[in-house]
Amino acid sequence: MGSIYLGIDIGTASAKCLAIGGDGETLALAQHPYPMAHPRQGWAEQDPEDYWRALVDVVNRCVADCRGKGDVAALAMSTQGDTLIVTDEFGSPLAPAMSWMDSRAEAECRELLAETGPSFWYRETGQPLTPVSSACKIRWIAKNAPELRWNARFCWVADYLAKKLCGEFAADVPSASWTPLFSPVERNWSKDVLDLLGIPAESLPATKESGTVIGNLLPEAAEELHLGSHTRLAAGAFDQAAAAHGAGASAGGRSVLSCGTAWVLYSVSANPIRDERERLCICCHTSPSEWGLVLPFAGGSAYDWLNRVLGASDGAGSQSEPLIFIPHLYGGLSPDWRGESRGSLLGLTMSHTREDIRLALMRGIAFEARRNLEAAEPLCGGIESVRMVGGAGRSEFWPQMIANVLSRLVEVSECVESACYGAAKLAASGSRLGLAADSTRTFVPIAGDVELEERLYRTYLRSYEALLSLYCV
Repeated sequence: MGSIYLGIDIGTASAKCLAIGGDGETLALAQHPYPMAHPRQGWAEQDPEDYWRALVDVVNRCVADCRGKGDVAALAMSTQGDTLIVTDEFGSPLAPAMSWMDSRAEAECRELLAETGPSFWYRETGQPLTPVSSACKIRWIAKNAPELRWNARFCWVADYLAKKLCGEFAADVPSASWTPLFSPVERNWSKDVLDLLGIPAESLPATKESGTVIGNLLPEAAEELHLGSHTRLAAGAFDQAAAAHGAGASAGGRSVLSCGTAWVLYSVSANPIRDERERLCICCHTSPSEWGLVLPFAGGSAYDWLNRVLGASDGAGSQSEPLIFIPHLYGGLSPDWRGESRGSLLGLTMSHTREDIRLALMRGIAFEARRNLEAAEPLCGGIESVRMVGGAGRSEFWPQMIANVLSRLVEVSECVESACYGAAKLAASGSRLGLAADSTRTFVPIAGDVELEERLYRTYLRSYEALLSLYCV
């Protein structure tokens, strides 16, 4: 029997736990859902205790499934980014968690931007300020629930659960950097932001680099989780950074394309990143000497919409000229954040079929991946290959299209829980037992198809620029 490592993902809709052995084999996987409440327009809240109850359940189930296979040596967490939790000094929640999706603080966002200008936030935190940013929610609390600020701690999911697990308010550096209070360049809380918000540094968690041991489990936590009190909690990462770590993202080498509700291109740099155009979101990566670019764009949600509207695929395409589909069904996201852009379908004729439209949307999402890759590459020192994780990789067609559009090698990870796997790898940091790489399928660009996609990509860019002027009217 050897050591077992637990990677726990506390997501927006559920918690998951992946147990792996010291050589990387999957031993157990468990999932526990929890609800989201929307008590008012724009509000998105969760009970912080749901995170704990779900964590206990998934760990217990994995531990039971691993009985007789080894001893759990350490665990680490992947957590949803920038969900704000206000607690007392003992870690007890004083109000529901304000999800990263919560947009109640629109007025406070406008107020803060008027006080500072937008460049202040990008300069200090590597991200633009938006109504869903926790800085705006802290200003909202000061105006609408000032009683919560007295002797309060401002927590996020990682440090809230670390307090329960080992008695210390401790956040991993990547998760802290995904808040609008942290400087990714300094890898520390931003004094200027804290002064602006009137927050003492003592009300925020200590930060630890990913893989660093936070501490051993408290006896009461170990008992509830059915683990030994010698079990270590290691600092993890927020979900996108954990997934990229799990999929082997590297500076100047491999970027990771997470294919979920939104698609996210995650690229790594060995140097601090600065986007002079202040468009691209920057975070700290899981190594103390690396930084990440997190570039979200339309993906699975647009494809799901098409399936609802057109129904299941019949596989019957035509020989007509390919269509151009700009997939901005909820505005343009990264790399240029043109919210006024809209979904657009160009070139329809009577000969086109439902499958032609589906293919055009898939190609449009692939073109958005290329736009983001072209924005990221100059800042992170080169991208040799892309590894896809998530549902889109289950097909053979879409990864090959991505390879042709990007004109790069595309790998598809067979590990479906990349964030959990990344957290488990961080739990095993410093162990003499290395973790095996997960198996992949590889897609090489096809020369003739690369030429076709290049021609269509140039048409796509011209169409996008031309339509922006119409949508700005």
